[in-house]
Amino acid sequence: MLTSSSLRSFSTAPPSSSSESSSSSVHVEMKNCFRRCRHLRNRTRFAAIKRENEREKRAAKDESETNTELCCVSFRRRSLASALASAFIMKSSPSFAGQVIDSMQKMLDETDELLKNPELSSEEKEGLEREKTFFEKQISRVQKNGEFVREQKERLSKTGNTDQAYYASGIRIAVKDVKSETQFWETAMGMRVTSINEKSGVVRLAYGRETLNEDDGGKASIEIHPLDSSLNNGANDSNNVVEKLKYIQCTVPFGIRVSRVYEAGGELLYGFGYFDLRSPNGVPVIASVAKRRDSLEAVCIESTNVDATTNAIRSASDNGLSIYDAQIPETKSEEDRKKLTSYVPPPPRGSKFLTALQYQKNKDGLRIDVFPDAATVRANMTFQEKVAEKAEQLRQKAFSSGSDEDDEEEASAGEEDDSQSNFAFLGLRAVNNANETKEVSNIGADKSNSWSLFVESLDAFEGRVKEQQQ
Repeated sequence: MLTSSSLRSFSTAPPSSSSESSSSSVHVEMKNCFRRCRHLRNRTRFAAIKRENEREKRAAKDESETNTELCCVSFRRRSLASALASAFIMKSSPSFAGQVIDSMQKMLDETDELLKNPELSSEEKEGLEREKTFFEKQISRVQKNGEFVREQKERLSKTGNTDQAYYASGIRIAVKDVKSETQFWETAMGMRVTSINEKSGVVRLAYGRETLNEDDGGKASIEIHPLDSSLNNGANDSNNVVEKLKYIQCTVPFGIRVSRVYEAGGELLYGFGYFDLRSPNGVPVIASVAKRRDSLEAVCIESTNVDATTNAIRSASDNGLSIYDAQIPETKSEEDRKKLTSYVPPPPRGSKFLTALQYQKNKDGLRIDVFPDAATVRANMTFQEKVAEKAEQLRQKAFSSGSDEDDEEEASAGEEDDSQSNFAFLGLRAVNNANETKEVSNIGADKSNSWSLFVESLDAFEGRVKEQQQ
C-alpha cells in the first residue's frame, strides 16, 4: 500500500474529451516514458553492480594496507577470530549452554587487560577498542538469544501437560535443482548449510544453530528436497479452496548484494526499500534490511479462503499454533511511513498470522502468514487503494519490465508459470511437548496439496540435529 505522497505523484485525472489523435499521442508518450524508465532501470542496475565491485576492491586494498601497518593487532584479531569460530562452527562438537558467552567474555576480559598497557600506540589502542565493542555487542545479542532458547526449551520439556506447546522449527520445499538452490540461499541470502543427506539429497540451511541446547541456537531451518514430479504446487481449480506458496520472507541485517543474487543464479524483480527475489528454481523470496533474532521470518501462503486455511493448519497442529489478525499499519503520511521498521508492503486486509509464540513475541520465531488471493484483495479494495495499486504496478513495471509490448508481457507471464513447476512447498517442521513423532498430511484446506506437518518431540529433535551435525 502506498502513502499519500505516492498517490500525489500518480495522476488519476480522466482523459480529456479531445480528438483521437490526442489520445494516440498520449499513448505514444506513455510508451516512450516506459522505455526511458526501463533504460534508467538497466543503467541503475549495472551501476550498482559496478559500485559493489569497486567497493570490494577498495576494501581489500584497505585491509591489506591495515594488516601491513598493524601487524601485531592483526595477529591478535586472527587469533581471536579463530577462537571465536571454534565456538560457532556448525560441524564442531555440541557445546553446552553458556559456552559461547563464556568464550566471548574471556576474550573481552583479555582485551580489557591489553588496553591497560600504557605502551600501546594509538593505532593498536584503536584496534583493541573496536574489538571490545564487537565482543560487547555479541555478548548482548547471545544473552538475549539465550533467554529465548531457554524459554522454548522449558515450554517443550513439560511433557504430559494438557496444554500443547509448539515450536516452529522450519519449512520444507522441493526444487528441481537442489545444488543451485543451495548456492542461492548460501551466497545471496547468507544462510549456512547445517546438514547434507547424501543418500536422499536433502540439504538443510539456517541462519545459525538449530538446537535449543545452546545459547546461540533456536534458528529455524529451510529443508530443500529433490522435486518429485507427482507433487502438486497448488492452484487446482477443482477445489473449493486454492492455496499456494506466495513467498518466503527473510530479514537480513546487512542487506542483499545484487551482484551475489545474479552470481547465484537468482533474479531481482524489485529493489526499492525491500527486495523481491526469485531463486534459480523460481522460489519467491521477500527480503528486508532489519535486525531480528532469527533472520528466517515467515512463510506466506496465498489462499482463496483465509479462514479455512488458518483453521485447517491450526487443527493439524492440535491447536498448538495460535491465529492472529494481521495488523495493517496506518501510513497516511510520509512521516507515518518512516516510523515503520520495514518497507515490505503491509499485509492486505483480511490476512492472518499463525505462530507458536505469544503475539507480542511473534517476531522472535518463525511465522506462517496467510494472505487472501489477488481477486479477493481487489474485491475488498477502496477506490483510493485501487489507485495506489495501479501506481505501484506502474512503478514496478518501470523497474523490472523487459518490454511494454503485449506479446512480450504474455511471454513473460508464461515463463513465470513454467517456473512454478520447478519448485513445490512441502510443509512445516515443528517440535511439541508430546513424547511422539508424527507426520500430519494434507494440513491445508486444499486437500490436493501434498503439504504436511512433521512434528517431533524435543528429544527426537535434538537427537536428529546432533546426528546431522556429526
